[in-house]
Amino acid sequence: MIWNVRRCVALAPILLALAATPACVIKPALSVHHAEFRGLGPMGLGVAIVLQVRNDNAYDVQVRNVRVNLAFGSRGYPLGPIDFAPNQWLPAGQTTLVAVPVTLPWTMIPALVGETTGAYAIPYHVQGAADVTATRAFGIERNNYQINEAGEIPRQMVVDATRNSLPIPLPF
Repeated sequence: MIWNVRRCVALAPILLALAATPACVIKPALSVHHAEFRGLGPMGLGVAIVLQVRNDNAYDVQVRNVRVNLAFGSRGYPLGPIDFAPNQWLPAGQTTLVAVPVTLPWTMIPALVGETTGAYAIPYHVQGAADVTATRAFGIERNNYQINEAGEIPRQMVVDATRNSLPIPLPF
């Protein structure tokens, strides 16, 4: 009995540190690196928005699943829910590129082009949640890590990605 009490007392600081780890996560810094044209489909224009994700935590973090709603333009044209599983590790203290697949619906493209003509950037807003795992060794999982980000994608980046890939001339 005394041995079990001593073992629990000795393990208490370790268990406390493990329990506190997900609460001490430093939110990774996100920025848009570039956009890539992925193809044409019946639903719209396939684009991958490649994010630069900086993990300033002292441990690796895995992004398992992402469930978000994405809106483009100042009027907030909704793209509907985006659900994907990158299952990608973000090494500690490093920047990693993460590709996010997006389909721009055909009905949205003329309105988005018209709204952003003459503008430098296309604003976006992302809201939803991600499932993450902290540290490879302990595998501490946290589900529904809230995401609420806004930013801008340089308009020329999207135009260049699509212009170089489409077989028809575009008016923008």
